Amino acid sequence: MHNKTVNLPLFPLSIFLLPGGITRLRIFEARYLKMVSLATSNGGFIICPDVDNKSEQLAIWGSLVEIINFDQGEDGVLEIDVKCKTLVQVNQVEQNKEKLHFAAAVPIKHWAENESSAPIPLLMDSLKSLVESNELLKDLYEHNLQLNPYWIVARWIELLPIPFDVKNSFIYESTYIEAEKLVSSIIAEQL
Repeated sequence: MHNKTVNLPLFPLSIFLLPGGITRLRIFEARYLKMVSLATSNGGFIICPDVDNKSEQLAIWGSLVEIINFDQGEDGVLEIDVKCKTLVQVNQVEQNKEKLHFAAAVPIKHWAENESSAPIPLLMDSLKSLVESNELLKDLYEHNLQLNPYWIVARWIELLPIPFDVKNSFIYESTYIEAEKLVSSIIAEQL
């Protein structure tokens, strides 16, 4: 998906996911089971941050995700692990008769997609510790941890309990340098 507009299903959800991020979703509504079916044949779906937690005000951007794992929870509910491929600008949102939203999606280049080998040991070590101490994160990231500082800072922005509007500023306005400074100050304060 290189600067090409495509029409994809939307999943309104209060999750902040940057390129390279992985999360587990529990899917039980019929319309979202249909979305998963469509996503497997059409290259994914968009997790669009649900700004008001009521699916009435969606963000103007979303995370284009691909399904990397299917499973069934102990309660029989479908669980899927998804990985963010890229961020997209969300345009022309429409709803079908099953109340499933679709949107035209245009890729947004984001700093989290950059590569570097510059070490940031404090952030990497603290992220490793967090992953090892949290069963869900360990399951999702144990074999996916990267040394790339852009990747590490993006994971921290996703995981830290900071307000949505602060996280949202790292989509368009704020740079990697500002994100790294914020994350480093929070982690240093906790240690």
